[in-house]
Amino acid sequence: MLKTIAAFDRIGEENAFAVLAHANTLAAQGRDIINLGIGQPDFRTPDFIVEAAIKALRDGHHGYTPAVGIPPLREAVAADLERRFKVSVSPVWRIYLPGGMPAYSFRLLVSAEGGAAPIYPMPGLPRNPP
Repeated sequence: MLKTIAAFDRIGEENAFAVLAHANTLAAQGRDIINLGIGQPDFRTPDFIVEAAIKALRDGHHGYTPAVGIPPLREAVAADLERRFKVSVSPVWRIYLPGGMPAYSFRLLVSAEGGAAPIYPMPGLPRNPP
């Protein structure tokens, strides 16, 4: 049997997922829930996205992508911003992240004055309690 160190037992559950599970339980009981927690969609993924994902996997796209997003995505978003909002934004100035927590952390880090570093972001991220 695998033995872990004692500190591992203190990690606990990701709070955002615990809130989501509780909200889902209440909704299953017929309660009217407006969950402002984790960004879990309440709709199924559209078929064209499912098909594009399947095609990408079959075409061999199954590894990590560049940290700032793949060029076709960056170009498509820049074109969409220009089409919808009439603003010209270079694809070079776009980055895509896997959720809100990294975006929050990066925003906090880039807003620190030169030479300074935030010690603890508040409101804190669920995995980083005070």
